[in-house]
Amino acid sequence: MKRAVMTAVAVAAVIAFGFSPADAQSAFPPAPPKVSPIAGAIDFHVHSAPDVFGRNVRDIEVAKAAKRAGMRGLVLKNHVTNTADRAALVMEAVPGIEVFGGIVLNNAVGGLNTNAVEWMHRMEGGRGKVVWFPTFESDNHKKTLSKSEGITLMEDGKLKPEVDDVLKVIARENLVLQTGHAKPEVTLAVIKRAKELGVKNIAVTHAMATVPGLSIDQMKEAAKDGAMFEHVYLNVIMGPNAAHGWMRHWKQVSTKDMAAAIKEVGADHFILSSDLGQSGNPIHPDGYKKLVAGLMKDGVSQADIDKMMKTNPAKLLGLN
Repeated sequence: MKRAVMTAVAVAAVIAFGFSPADAQSAFPPAPPKVSPIAGAIDFHVHSAPDVFGRNVRDIEVAKAAKRAGMRGLVLKNHVTNTADRAALVMEAVPGIEVFGGIVLNNAVGGLNTNAVEWMHRMEGGRGKVVWFPTFESDNHKKTLSKSEGITLMEDGKLKPEVDDVLKVIARENLVLQTGHAKPEVTLAVIKRAKELGVKNIAVTHAMATVPGLSIDQMKEAAKDGAMFEHVYLNVIMGPNAAHGWMRHWKQVSTKDMAAAIKEVGADHFILSSDLGQSGNPIHPDGYKKLVAGLMKDGVSQADIDKMMKTNPAKLLGLN
């Protein structure tokens, strides 16, 4: 009887779809998991519209998608404008998810501009928590990827006074320092100085990417000063075979590379992010899921995944 039923199902499948149930198992995506693999996660690196660059989802849309995936929170990042006010509005529009913003110290906000940091953290709603040192307009980024000059953090072998001024505000207000795209030796100098000035929350922006490009030994050194290191899914899909031309200028950092660094430096020092939002790329929760799946496939334990996607970013943001 059971065999007859199975035969009938198979025949029906062939008639309806042109292939057997066995074929269907390989021809369709897998069923959604009963429990989200990124439940409770915080994405520390979210690009969304409106923006000056092409983005695939708007602020509210990414918050809704993250909430559906069971995520705990997001940090909105924009290379040219403050996102503290946007984060507060998203919190009102999408209750039940933590959303934070911050400021990137590129030329649009005056570069190493202490006043911009002061006004950002005072924004109504209290969602302005992160300060990124220069990113695509940093001297290292521009010299590496476009062969031009940009914002420098050092002069005559010493950190500029403006760097100290910004770090003092970060320390005073217990904000999060994200180091941006500076070269490794400059990044290490910023981290050491930040610790001296009392900064408690430090993360190295996509640490193993083309910029800044820290080595495992450099990460070990920075970890002694309390720094954490960001792994982002965007780096996994970059490289010479990337889908988009602009992504082919960056090296690929595979989940295998990331897993090796986690093993060497320790999961206590890493956070996971998507760095997604670009037109034509996956949306943030989907990329985050693929990052987690790849790391687990390459030997990272569920306990360490939980630490990097939940505990460590929550600690940086003061949510623990």
